[in-house]
Amino acid sequence: MLPQPARRSPAPTAAERARTLLEFASSAVLDVRGADLTARPGLPPQVACALRPDGSVAVLVGRESALHRITALARGPLTAELDCVDVAPVAMPHRIRGRLQAQGLLSRSPGEDPAGLFAHGRGPAHGEGVLLRLDLDHLALEDLWGSECCVAPDEVAAAASDPVAGEEAGLLQHLAEAHADQLLVLGAQALDRPAGPPGWNAATDRLREVRPVALDRRGLRLRLLGADPGTALDARFEFHRPIRHCAELPEAMHRLFAPARAAAPTFGGTPYDA
Repeated sequence: MLPQPARRSPAPTAAERARTLLEFASSAVLDVRGADLTARPGLPPQVACALRPDGSVAVLVGRESALHRITALARGPLTAELDCVDVAPVAMPHRIRGRLQAQGLLSRSPGEDPAGLFAHGRGPAHGEGVLLRLDLDHLALEDLWGSECCVAPDEVAAAASDPVAGEEAGLLQHLAEAHADQLLVLGAQALDRPAGPPGWNAATDRLREVRPVALDRRGLRLRLLGADPGTALDARFEFHRPIRHCAELPEAMHRLFAPARAAAPTFGGTPYDA
């Protein structure tokens, strides 16, 4: 199980989390059932995904990819499985943050322009991508908030992705590189409680390092690493209120870091060993 923080504010819905992971995953691989897409040199083909208003997934693939050839030759929709993995952009133990697995019917999407759906540079770097269509019938999610075996595709289509997701990687890398001392202070504050956090022995465990794990509209999640390589747990710090767009993030982060002792962290369990 991935660590699940105690919640001071409402957690994002499974549909919001699924849409965010679908559209901003570190990697996404599409597999067509019954087609051998791996019997060739190199890694499995990476794809980029975006949700259309009708709830189908626009899948951007390379024009020369096996996926494009297979769907072009098919007489009808093909059963396909999409596997999206979310990896923390900062080096740390247990780096995989989430995984979304989706099933549906894959078909061609002739004449559709990828530019509107993939306006933020997500997709083949060479610009020679073509769009396929994946009509979802099942989604399963496991992430830092917990596990959901069945997420309704129509709810995912109606949900909004997290407004911080597009900027999160750069922000977390900046925190790790430029604000390590401040992160350590927050981590120390998290441990400075009479009862101590679960999974951490204050008498024997010493805080060695604090790494930023995740940032979303509701707050910041840190991973606390002890002197013993096996000692690690997560602490979550909530913003004073959820932000609506990235322009509100600087104020929220300032308020989070300035009165560190006033920010109330919540703790997760032992991080998932990925």
